Amino acid sequence: MKFRNLLVISDNLYMCQHVASILNEYPVHVRYAHSPGSPIGYLLSLTKSEDPINDCIDLKDANTVSLIVGQYDLVISLHCKQLFPNQLINAVKCINLHPGFNPANRGWYPQVFAILHHTILGATLHEISEELDNGPIIAREVVDLYEWDTSKTAYDRVVEKEIELFSKNIDSILKGEYKTVIDNSPGFLSLKKDYNKLLQLDLSKQGTFKEFIDYLRALTHPPYQNAYFTESNGEKIFVELILKKAE
Repeated sequence: MKFRNLLVISDNLYMCQHVASILNEYPVHVRYAHSPGSPIGYLLSLTKSEDPINDCIDLKDANTVSLIVGQYDLVISLHCKQLFPNQLINAVKCINLHPGFNPANRGWYPQVFAILHHTILGATLHEISEELDNGPIIAREVVDLYEWDTSKTAYDRVVEKEIELFSKNIDSILKGEYKTVIDNSPGFLSLKKDYNKLLQLDLSKQGTFKEFIDYLRALTHPPYQNAYFTESNGEKIFVELILKKAE
């Protein structure tokens, strides 16, 4: 195998568990880590879990990045909330599992913006480049998006597709035998600040029922409280939408 020393950085425990079970089948050394302030770290500290995430890595720390460069030949991002610095991606092969169909929905919360903009949804496995979620594509697949989907139901379906993509392609990745494609078609990049602007509802806004339903289902992701409006006293009232397909 070309790649034998792997670093997996993840802020999604579910994905990390499944990827770990896949990587256990290969003769590679893997270290698992999470980002500073990650809910994974908090969860593990409370439960003393045996899950395969054992420490915290801050990619803003140049010394830490230098150590990574010296010790690992492949770094995998699994919903890691940190930006990978150029110092790292220019020295070590880095790949990312992204919950969106690149380049149609790059960046933060792709399922939210796919619902809002009625665009394609999917999962992408790609090399990390200096531009966010825009590196050469190793594999990608479309995920169905339904009228009854909320952010949560769409996201859950995407995560399963991401794990499937990883399982299908990790052998060729570890052997260094995979091929990539570049897609220069117009896409959409969403940043966290774009998402945050959506959260406060404008109660004077006019539109169709469909527009309002799409807006609310895009922001419905239990157990998180996202969409809200404020009372006259300034208190927030959170809003979510319940959709149920007829049986």
